[in-house]
Amino acid sequence: MHRAFLVFLLGVALASCSNQTLLSETDSLPTGDWEYNQVFQTTYAAEDTLTPLDFYFLVRNGSNYRYQNLIIYFKTYYPNNTFQVDTIDCPLADESGRWYGSGLGDMLDNEILFKTNYQFPKSGAYKFEIQHAMRPDTIHEIYDVGLRIEHASR
Repeated sequence: MHRAFLVFLLGVALASCSNQTLLSETDSLPTGDWEYNQVFQTTYAAEDTLTPLDFYFLVRNGSNYRYQNLIIYFKTYYPNNTFQVDTIDCPLADESGRWYGSGLGDMLDNEILFKTNYQFPKSGAYKFEIQHAMRPDTIHEIYDVGLRIEHASR
């Protein structure tokens, strides 16, 4: 009886997660070096312009990453051939140097919420680009970057 209940809860949790996430894509940087000219790109076909959405920047960093934060450019290309660039400061550690995120060993996974209750202005194909905006042209100890879009939690 107890096992059946746990299986039921797991099924409900998985079903609710799959309904919430509309896009989840990451790119791997196997060497851990992210050059300025390396741009993560993904697209999303927006049909719903009424439902509010949350956007998360996904990053996996090593514990030897030199900085407390990661600054990125987030570029959105709209269906009408215009675009917008946002500069986003992604905190990866607190002021004392304690890492945020979770993981095993020296790899940490972070999900940074940067856009809340967003509604697409019109339906159509959207293209997103993520590029680092740190001072050095190449930053080290960044192993994965990505984007997740899901139904807003509020």
